[in-house]
Amino acid sequence: MKSRASFTIEGDVLSKLDSVVDNITYKSKSEAVEDILRKFFERQHTAIILCGGHFTVEGTETYRPLLKVGNQTIIENTLNILRLHGFRNIFVSGQTELLKSVFRLLRNGEGYGVDIKYIDDNNLRGSAKALERIKQYVGSTTLFVPGDVVFDIDLKDMLRFHTSHNSVASMAISTAMEHGEEVKDKLVVKGNKVVAYERMETPVHSKLLPTSVFIFDHEIFKYIPPGEMEWDIKRDLLPLLAKDGLLYGYLYNGNWVHVKTRDDVERAKAVLEKK
Repeated sequence: MKSRASFTIEGDVLSKLDSVVDNITYKSKSEAVEDILRKFFERQHTAIILCGGHFTVEGTETYRPLLKVGNQTIIENTLNILRLHGFRNIFVSGQTELLKSVFRLLRNGEGYGVDIKYIDDNNLRGSAKALERIKQYVGSTTLFVPGDVVFDIDLKDMLRFHTSHNSVASMAISTAMEHGEEVKDKLVVKGNKVVAYERMETPVHSKLLPTSVFIFDHEIFKYIPPGEMEWDIKRDLLPLLAKDGLLYGYLYNGNWVHVKTRDDVERAKAVLEKK
């Protein structure tokens, strides 16, 4: 349904608008404005915030995305980062009760300068299956971030990196650790390409910290088998992509705090205070 709207714009902009109304591409200024705005909004990048599973702070019933770190909740901080880096179309994926709590805080995202939609991932078997459920919403290139982390990744630069390598999948890898730490992700990197990836049962010592921030192209769904089988991003999907030479690592010298416990909150606060 069409709606009428009135605008006041600069004369030079109006002259440019008049110049594109040529009765071929556009027959009226209204038609031109509608098409230009539609294309602008279609170019806004899409991000999906994954909040699957029980997703509560250890020992409490508080949902991690709604945990306050400083003056904002974790998910509000994430939204601010996404908006500042050009990601305005936002989906939040999680179980119904969590989504209800998040919606009460964020609503449709208007107060945060973004557009938010909600997708339930009830009864899913593995994080990769959460991606499968949102397949219809995923464009050619989509950012995936977890809803319980505090980070300082330059997402615009990561997107440029992903595009320049014509990559199916890129993951952010922190190199900020001086002495390394125990991680459950064993990976081999050659140049910018992750040539081997394995999710371990017991931690290994590494100076490379694989995050859970990914940029995936739509081709990723070829690597998620249909049906009710269990399929996890780190345990199943990433090893396949690495084996086929399709996984790139965006190395950055920054912070990454996965907030699972109250102790993690203090570490996350320290990250935000440095900004």
